[in-house]
Amino acid sequence: MLLKKIDYYIVKLLEFIITFCLSITVILTLAQVFYRFVLKHSLSWSQEVVMISFVYSILFGAALAFEKSEHLTVDVWENAKASVQKAFNVIAYIIVLIIIGVFFYYGLMLVSDNLKSGQIVGFLPIKKGYVYMALPISSLFMLYFHVKKVFKWPG
Repeated sequence: MLLKKIDYYIVKLLEFIITFCLSITVILTLAQVFYRFVLKHSLSWSQEVVMISFVYSILFGAALAFEKSEHLTVDVWENAKASVQKAFNVIAYIIVLIIIGVFFYYGLMLVSDNLKSGQIVGFLPIKKGYVYMALPISSLFMLYFHVKKVFKWPG
C-alpha cells in the first residue's frame, strides 16, 4: 500500500514537471516569435530557458516512460520457447540497469565538474551544473521504475 502511494506521488511529480517544462517551452517559443517578428526585438535569455525546459521535459519524460513501459521495444524472441524468452529478458534487464548506472554516474560527474568550474548558462545567472542535474535525478527515477518492473512490485 505504501509503495502504491509513493509511486502515485512520483508519477504525479514527474507529470507536473513535464507539463510545466513543456508549457514554458511553448509559451517562450511563441513569445520569441512575437518579439522577433512583431516587435523587432529579441529576448536574449529566452532561448536558453527554452532549451533547459525542453531538456528537462525529455529526461523526466523518459523516466515516466519507464513507469508506463512505453519505450520502444523489439520483440525478436516472441516465438521462442519460454525459457529462451526468460533468459533474454534477464539479459535485457541487466543491460538496461547498466545503461541507467552509466547515465547516473556520468551525469553526476558532469554536474560535479560544472559546479566546480562555476560556468553559467549564457545570459542566465544559473550554473550549468544545476541544468545538468536533470541527468542523475531522472536516472534515479528510471532506476526506481526499472527495479519495480523487474521485481514486479505493485504500483
